[in-house]
Amino acid sequence: MNYPSNSFPPPLSIGRPLVSIIMPCRNAAPFVEACIRSVLAQSWDNWELLVIDNGSSDGSRAIIAAFNDPRIIVLDEPEKGVSRARNRGLERMRGEYFCFLDADDILPVHSIRLRLGLFRRYPDARFADGAMQSFNTHTGAVEWVRSPWLNGMPFDALMRMDGSCFVGNTWMVKRMPGKQYRLPEHMDHSEDHAFYFSISREGRYASTARVVLQYRKGHTSANSDPLDGHKGYIALFRHIRALSPPPSDAQLANAWAHLRRIMFKDLVKAGRPWRALAMWAKRQPA
Repeated sequence: MNYPSNSFPPPLSIGRPLVSIIMPCRNAAPFVEACIRSVLAQSWDNWELLVIDNGSSDGSRAIIAAFNDPRIIVLDEPEKGVSRARNRGLERMRGEYFCFLDADDILPVHSIRLRLGLFRRYPDARFADGAMQSFNTHTGAVEWVRSPWLNGMPFDALMRMDGSCFVGNTWMVKRMPGKQYRLPEHMDHSEDHAFYFSISREGRYASTARVVLQYRKGHTSANSDPLDGHKGYIALFRHIRALSPPPSDAQLANAWAHLRRIMFKDLVKAGRPWRALAMWAKRQPA
């Protein structure tokens, strides 16, 4: 197989590190081939792709198995749940850096290299991020682009929930020696946000305005029904309140106001005005 060449000079200050890409897959047959091909096309070729088949029943596994590349490692995780699947990948990864990728999304050709370049530019960074571009799965048209802008410690910015350092599942993480990384397995919505909260005090965050993830919209997915996410938002709030050391009362109040506003808007759009008003008046959950 002909691998893509590294067309840019390697980031010499960090060598040629291995990057682990962790990709859960559950019934993504229409999209998973394009997703894997976007990884194969990366201008940075020192990666491993850990595909965790999360109980697929639609032929996804056969599509994945058709790729004959030693850098693609397929794991079975019959217990359903995206957090459990990602944790399986986190347990098996070998890379010095890692990131997540959903099986229905696409990595632009320089996605890995752009984020590694941030680690070269900022040697004290623990997290590197970039913009997320949404595209319509039927037409291919770009619907929006969201770019982070923070350069610094991310915890306070995450607590503000202002989009400065969380626009989607786009962080690349530099691993800390001896640390075990895990997502909360009781969460299947906002679980990535909760995970980033849990590690965000470990170091500096750097970002680029260039697109590092293309996010597919217009098809059925785990997040298609916004009302399904409300339990996830409440679980996220409880997760951040339980962090040690805990956020301040002011930070918690701001975070709850932001999450409550999202849920209020979801209910209004769903034509449930009375539930929306009840949500607007809801106090922080116990």
